[in-house]
Amino acid sequence: MNEFNVVMRGYHRGEVDALVAAVEAAAGDQDRIHAAIEAIGPPSIVLRGYEPSQVDSWLAGVRAAKPIVRPVPDRRVVLRGYRIAETDALLAVVGTAVEGRDPFRRAEALQAIAGTRLPVALRGYDRGRIDAYLNQAERLLRAS
Repeated sequence: MNEFNVVMRGYHRGEVDALVAAVEAAAGDQDRIHAAIEAIGPPSIVLRGYEPSQVDSWLAGVRAAKPIVRPVPDRRVVLRGYRIAETDALLAVVGTAVEGRDPFRRAEALQAIAGTRLPVALRGYDRGRIDAYLNQAERLLRAS
């Protein structure tokens, strides 16, 4: 929870606490964050409440936060595509790095993306979709 100072005339503490809890529950999903802010609305001014400038500053930061976009692999099987076993192994490494915060796993995933040449099989994952996923995951890993 954020720590806001209590002042003589400020935002209603219960409303702000509910807003902070809703934003934290959204876990970085900007659509859910904006929906929570709209649903709760602007906090009321009360006799003893949270410092409005602090709450407004926090809200501005939450609204301006860069959305977290986690790519999801499309594992559609086609007639000629990437062999499933090797692709699943690579996707497991990349998926763990994308979901986590460990810089070593991120570096390992970036190295795996750059250094792995997936073999093509008679029945395998759609190459275009897997390549698009890996490109998106690579951009996300480099940006973090």
